Amino acid sequence: MVLRAPTGPHPVGEPLPIEVELRNISDAAVWVVGVLDGSEAGMRFPHFRTAVLHGGRTVYRPLVEDPLVGPLLRSHFRRLRPGESFDPSAGRDDGYFPLSVFTQFRPVERGPYQYRLTFSSESARPEQWFGRFGQRADEQDLLIDLISRVPRGVLTAMVDVTVS
Repeated sequence: MVLRAPTGPHPVGEPLPIEVELRNISDAAVWVVGVLDGSEAGMRFPHFRTAVLHGGRTVYRPLVEDPLVGPLLRSHFRRLRPGESFDPSAGRDDGYFPLSVFTQFRPVERGPYQYRLTFSSESARPEQWFGRFGQRADEQDLLIDLISRVPRGVLTAMVDVTVS
């Protein structure tokens, strides 16, 4: 997983266009899921936890989201061939969400900032991926099978930027 920001200094008070790339570096196809409602706040898996740091301290985290996150759907799963990548926060047709911290934060002070993203697929139970309403019981076995195909792990990516 890689985070990218445009090079050069960035103006105070403007959001920075941070790009996310999740790439399959294995020699086999893998299944992944992008950012779903509740993922950024850690309310469901996969987790996409964001933070912005300035002067070594966290200055912005996601706001608490509505705990009634929607159902996990078959269409949320994406198969990545070896070497293939995608932005897990850029989809609209597949139900993925932008990362609110990266789209909403506007630095108010000059200096160096660090944007951080931690992805986790390490759930204790497959049900931790499901939504809190509207989850169809007749699809749960298929979804549990797909969840089991998502590689388990935690990835962290950071990008440093200068605000002037």
